[in-house]
Amino acid sequence: MEKNKIYDVIIIGGSYAGLSAAMALGRSLKQTLVIDGGEPCNRQTPHSQNFLTQDGKPPKEIADLATRQVKDYESVTFFKGFA
Repeated sequence: MEKNKIYDVIIIGGSYAGLSAAMALGRSLKQTLVIDGGEPCNRQTPHSQNFLTQDGKPPKEIADLATRQVKDYESVTFFKGFA
């Protein structure tokens, strides 16, 4: 994370909803910062249910794939920690 950089949007939480928002903003070329502590609320869940195309997969696997896809957008920056 660059010091003194101005972001259009700051997202607190890098789980499914935060990553979905970051992807939409990244596609819109908005300078976006995602702050995530790395402890999702579903971390004890062994697998997803009723999630189209992802049914039965571990939540971490889904989130890792989503994170990799969002990181392809140069306008999105990630900060791991509790700002």
